[in-house]
Amino acid sequence: MAQAIQAAKEIAGLDVDLRPDFVTLELIPQNPELALDRYEALWHKAEPKRSAMVTVTAPADRAVKVTLTIEPDHGAWRKSWAGWTYLQRKARELQGGDALDAQDEVSGDGQTLTAMILAGETRMFSLELRAKLDDGVVPGTYGFDVVVRDQEGGEIRRPGFLTLTHPQSRLLNMLPSVYLEEMDKLREEENGDTPFFERFLLGFEDSLRPLQRTLDRMDSLFGPFSAPSEFLIWLGAWVCIPLDENWSEMQRRHLIREAVELYRWRGTHRGLSRYLEIYTGVKPEINDLPVRGMRLGPETKMGAPETKLGDVPAHTFVVSIALTDPSKINEQVVHDIITWEKPAHTAYSLRILRRTSA
Repeated sequence: MAQAIQAAKEIAGLDVDLRPDFVTLELIPQNPELALDRYEALWHKAEPKRSAMVTVTAPADRAVKVTLTIEPDHGAWRKSWAGWTYLQRKARELQGGDALDAQDEVSGDGQTLTAMILAGETRMFSLELRAKLDDGVVPGTYGFDVVVRDQEGGEIRRPGFLTLTHPQSRLLNMLPSVYLEEMDKLREEENGDTPFFERFLLGFEDSLRPLQRTLDRMDSLFGPFSAPSEFLIWLGAWVCIPLDENWSEMQRRHLIREAVELYRWRGTHRGLSRYLEIYTGVKPEINDLPVRGMRLGPETKMGAPETKLGDVPAHTFVVSIALTDPSKINEQVVHDIITWEKPAHTAYSLRILRRTSA
């Protein structure tokens, strides 16, 4: 391991700290391609990893532009085990200036981070550490240096250690105590190394891990906005909502979320209006008052406000939907919704209009 601070190349006034400098990760096998393992959260994917924070404080009298890198001290170190991240600056003109060469930048492989630190400013950078059980990866402690360099060739190093270990077998704790006693003896004989029998049990746990991972996030399968898209038809069947393939994915998710409320108001003006609004994106106008149309006779007056053309008999309602682009909806779907939601003894008339103004 290199010296903590190389005096010949020391950056005057710059303070660097790495915490924690000892990180332990469990080696977990890569996810197998199983059908049960493909259902994950819709927007977020959590990965097993640990973070170490590197704190850099600039001298009080000047700003510095530094480059942070990782230099391993072990031949078996892999670049994929570590990478830099940072909180992006929000105001360039206030923090670091608006020049492009003054802004933070992370290399494509995540191995190098360049940052501008103002005079007296303290910045924190996250070193993400992750590892998985793969060919050639063995448990052990791997040393590395966090190296901070400035534009003038100055350099500061902080040592760190990454320990990779097999996870402890949970199945071992379910066996009779005689096995646990024997494992303790074997650990003493093997200088603390994991006995073969415990590693043998881990093979069974690895085969069950995808199923356990699915069970751990089972609740996401029942959420209208967290369930995978291929699960929506099944989820719609649970709430007895027929999902039409002509509906977009987000329309179907909104429909499933409001299914219970729609059933409470099924057959009413409110229920039909909300159902149509979910599909069309606009609130429809529903007129369920009977209208007696114009009749030619001595009392007929053209232009009178009470004069109406066409009858709307009792038990019949008119649905009017004004859309900016009527071609974006399927008229047959609208008819299906009305047929599904209206009282059985009623009839209706549908008018899809083009909206001319917002």
